[in-house]
Amino acid sequence: MKSGLKDDLFTIVKGYIIGSSMSVPGVSGGTMAILLGIYDRLISSISNFLKDIKGNVLFLVKFCIGAGLGICSLSFLIKWLLEKFPVPVSMFFLGAVIGGIPALYKKTKESSLRISSAFYFLLGLLVVISIGFIPEESINIGSGSGVVHYLMILVAGIVIALALVLPGISTSHMLLVLGMYESMLTAITEFDVFYIGTLGIATLIGVFLITKPIEWTLNTFPHQTYCAIIGFVLGSTAEIFQEKILPAIPENAGVPWWIGCGLMSIATFILGFMAIKSLSRFQED
Repeated sequence: MKSGLKDDLFTIVKGYIIGSSMSVPGVSGGTMAILLGIYDRLISSISNFLKDIKGNVLFLVKFCIGAGLGICSLSFLIKWLLEKFPVPVSMFFLGAVIGGIPALYKKTKESSLRISSAFYFLLGLLVVISIGFIPEESINIGSGSGVVHYLMILVAGIVIALALVLPGISTSHMLLVLGMYESMLTAITEFDVFYIGTLGIATLIGVFLITKPIEWTLNTFPHQTYCAIIGFVLGSTAEIFQEKILPAIPENAGVPWWIGCGLMSIATFILGFMAIKSLSRFQED
């Protein structure tokens, strides 16, 4: 009984962390799920939903409760902290990403490393870095009206589902690329139920379409997949530097700024590293 309660609590806590971190540029929900050891379970519960409806519903409800609480509470605090202390807070998430790498590396040890392992790692790394360089609003479907506009929102929902499910791809960045970031915020503040509902349904459809092939890949080619995932995760650190750390460095930054910010950043990096390293020990079986 105690073991089941602890598992429930950790599922909610992990959902909370994933939900709260999704607003951070460079940190995707898939990345955090991988680092927290809950990714495989999430993919399986969605992909095989009909095989164990009761068990999967209970698990997803617990996860969604945590994620919802994280989105509604801690994400606002994180946004405020990113505005006030962009470099130290970004270094915390950078430490969190790096801290989860050892747990991912263990998953590749099911078979020995070889030359092809480096190929899959580099492939994952290049894919995520390339996506990070796509200009914002290069595809603008955030404005307009009519049936065609809502059909485009449906397509956008499937693209967002990819960002939600695949590790290393930032959902907030994909919204910016699609030109939907501002319109999405406006829809939320103005309670545009139809807009949010259309995008939500499309995203849900996309998640169900994507999880089955991902689960098959994880089960059939685990070594190659996790090598690519390590590339995805490490590649996501480039966007943290590009979007938050580099723009936050003042042009006329003096020695006092570098010392103060440097010490804070080292401390937050270590804190993020140790936090994820500790949480990743509680992997889902």
